[in-house]
Amino acid sequence: MTDQNARQARHTLGREDAKESEVHEGCTGQGRLFASFAPTSLLRARAVAWLLLAGFAFVLLAGCTGGENPPAKTGDDGGEAAVKITNRIDIPNKVIQNLGITFAQVESRRVEQTLRAPGQFESPPEARREYHTMLPGRVEILVTQYQQVEPGTPLFRLESPEWRKIQEGLAAADSAVIALSDERKVLQAERNAADESLKLYPARVEALNVLTQASVDHVASLVDTRDHWKTRVADLEELLKQGAGKASELAEARGQLKSTLSAIAEEDERKAEIAEQVAALNAEKQERQLSIAVLDSRLESKDSEIKTAEAAFDRALQSAAGSLGYAVEDLRSDDAWRTLDKFTVEATAAGVVNHVHASTGAWVDANTEIIATLDLTRLRFRAKALQADLGLLKEGLKAHVVPPEGGSLESAETAEGVLRLPVEADAGERVIDLLILFEKLPAWARPGVTAEAEVVYNPSAREQMAIPVRCVVQDGLDKVVFARDPDSRDKVIRATPQLGPSDGRWIVIYTDVMVGQDVVLDGVYELKLTGSGKAPKGGHFHADGTFHAGGHEGE
Repeated sequence: MTDQNARQARHTLGREDAKESEVHEGCTGQGRLFASFAPTSLLRARAVAWLLLAGFAFVLLAGCTGGENPPAKTGDDGGEAAVKITNRIDIPNKVIQNLGITFAQVESRRVEQTLRAPGQFESPPEARREYHTMLPGRVEILVTQYQQVEPGTPLFRLESPEWRKIQEGLAAADSAVIALSDERKVLQAERNAADESLKLYPARVEALNVLTQASVDHVASLVDTRDHWKTRVADLEELLKQGAGKASELAEARGQLKSTLSAIAEEDERKAEIAEQVAALNAEKQERQLSIAVLDSRLESKDSEIKTAEAAFDRALQSAAGSLGYAVEDLRSDDAWRTLDKFTVEATAAGVVNHVHASTGAWVDANTEIIATLDLTRLRFRAKALQADLGLLKEGLKAHVVPPEGGSLESAETAEGVLRLPVEADAGERVIDLLILFEKLPAWARPGVTAEAEVVYNPSAREQMAIPVRCVVQDGLDKVVFARDPDSRDKVIRATPQLGPSDGRWIVIYTDVMVGQDVVLDGVYELKLTGSGKAPKGGHFHADGTFHAGGHEGE
């Protein structure tokens, strides 16, 4: 090598070092990491490599003759120091920690058939619960903001003078029911007494019938006696006319006849009295039967009044229960409404206390919102896509929501759901909303958290190898990827692969990697700035990482 060539090489190296120094100083954080990563020995090795290439470039062959190393340089002590050029870069754990290097795996994806849309998680209306006061009064808050609550958890307690008026109305309605019920009991007692009285009439009528029959029989006997004495009197009178009878016997016979006629008259009178008693009893029976019909009518009317009063009480109780947020049966059980002094509003669904709109001791009006809860397990994702993409989408497609790039959520689990298309669209912005509904949410999902929807609109398309776009770095005219060496986890391979289409987050890669292989994600720029693993001009790397000057055989 001539002195002129050496000076030219050193001059070129100095300009490259100066440029690299400016890059180092311009990078925030990364430049400082690089400064710690590029020791003096690395710069010295690069200087030696440039000198060797400048001195012996004219003697390199055009074709490959095997993986030859560049010629050695003679040192000051007369020995030779071999410099090996390779596309492998050592990344021990210390380097990984200093540069903050992370890895992503090569995946099989349908990049060309994937639509991405930014958006955010939101709470649907059914996930929100609002708890109001239906009466004016003084509140006592029983929960704190962001507290987790379950169904039945006490939220706040209300003491309301208005409740006293409601209690008075309930008591009046309940008293009306009780009074009507008592009146019905009296009517029912009268009805029962009338029924029992009617049961006695057959026996009483039967007794009068027996008396009547006895009277008839007695009259018949008296008639026979009368007839006998009539005949006796007639016979005696005839004998007296003939001078054969006795006047005393005739007088006695006439006395007996008179007594018999008198007895018949008395018995007829008695039979008439019995007939009158029978008639009176029948009239009394009919009157009793009529009174029972009247009592039945009054009972029916009273039942109607009781039902009306009970309905009025039930309405008042339902109104009170609705005002308090209680179940009607809870107020009705054991007349709880009578003893209720303060009432407590409880959570009806699980959730987190999102807002507390009053403090303990505050006086609030009726229908004032006190507590609002949010069910974080019921979220949906709303994204915005161009209306031009509407033809690619349809209801029911599987969709994923992926966390934002960078930060601690980058490696978090994705949320899988189903695509729904709302009815509305934005004509001014020419976008349409996309809704993604989930069966299971990731732990990082919160209302307002931004993320990205990922919809594969053609699930039957062939999958291709893909890597994150962030794994690709521009180096001059080349797009560079650093893939972990399959033979050594402490090395990465600098490659310039053939790349395909991108969906904005993933890019298709055709060469130099395989599915499941790690590629550098964070730290790719720092590795590029080191310049390591880059083939000098006029040469190329073999698959095993060895460098050969010149082109391939046959070129």
